[in-house]
Amino acid sequence: MKRKRHVLLWLSYVIVLSATGVFLFPIVWLVLSSLKPPSEILEISLPAQPTLTNYTNVLGTFPVGRYLRNSVFVALSSTFVSLLLGSLAAYGFTRYRFHGRRFLLLATLLMRMLPAIAIGIPLFILFSRIRMTNTFAGLIIAHAAVQLPLVIWIMQGFLEDIPVELAEAGMVDGCNRLNVLYHILLPLATPGLAVAAIFAFLISWNDFGLSLILISTPDLLTMPVGMSNMNLMYGVRWDNLSAAAVMYIVPTIALALLLQRYIVRGLTMGAVKG
Repeated sequence: MKRKRHVLLWLSYVIVLSATGVFLFPIVWLVLSSLKPPSEILEISLPAQPTLTNYTNVLGTFPVGRYLRNSVFVALSSTFVSLLLGSLAAYGFTRYRFHGRRFLLLATLLMRMLPAIAIGIPLFILFSRIRMTNTFAGLIIAHAAVQLPLVIWIMQGFLEDIPVELAEAGMVDGCNRLNVLYHILLPLATPGLAVAAIFAFLISWNDFGLSLILISTPDLLTMPVGMSNMNLMYGVRWDNLSAAAVMYIVPTIALALLLQRYIVRGLTMGAVKG
C-alpha cells in the first residue's frame, strides 16, 4: 500500500512537471527568440550571443511604448467600470428575489458565450452615429460590455456565499445598502474581486477584434493591433515581434503575481465545506 502511494506521488509529480513544461515552453522560446540576432531566429538553439538589439530596434522604430500605454489605460479603465457595475448587479441578484431573476442570470451567461467579434459591426454602427469611434471612451465601454457578464457571474457566486445576517447587521447599525456593499460585503469578497479583475483585464488586454473595428487612429491603437502593423513589406521580422511580444506579456505576469494570493483563495474558496 505504501509503495503504491509512492508510485502515485511520483506519477503526479511527473504529470505536473510535464504540464508545466508544456505551458512554459512557448514563453521561454519567445524570450530566447527576442535575444537572438536575425540570423539565428529560426534556429532551434540557445542564442550564441544574446543581445538586446531587438528591444532597442522595436522601441526606436515602432511606437511600442504608446501602444502599451494605450492598452494599459483601456484595460484598467474597462476593468474598473465592469467591476463597479458588475458588483452592483451581482448584489441585486443575490439580495433580491424578483420575477425573472433566473432568466436574467441565464441571459447573462448566454451573453458571455457570445463572441466579442459578433457584436463588433453593430457596435461600430452605433458608435459611429454617436461619434464614439476612434475614442478611448468608446473602446472602454465596448470592452466593459464584454467583461460585464463574466464579472457578474463571478461576483454573484461569491456574494451569495456571504451570510445575509452580516448585511442586516450593517443596516441595523445605520448603513444604507451601498455602504453595506462597499464596506462589508466587497471586503469579504476580495478574492472574488481579484479573480474577476484579472479575467476582465485579460479580456480587454488581449482583445484584437473590437479594437481593430472601433479604433483606426494610429495614436490610439492598442498593443495587439499595433503589433499586427509591425509586419514589413519583405516578410515578418520574428526577432522584432518576439521582443514586442515579451514586452506585451510582462504587465499580465506582473498583475498575476500581484494578485496571486487573492486568486488562489478565490479559486479554492468553497472547495471545502463544513
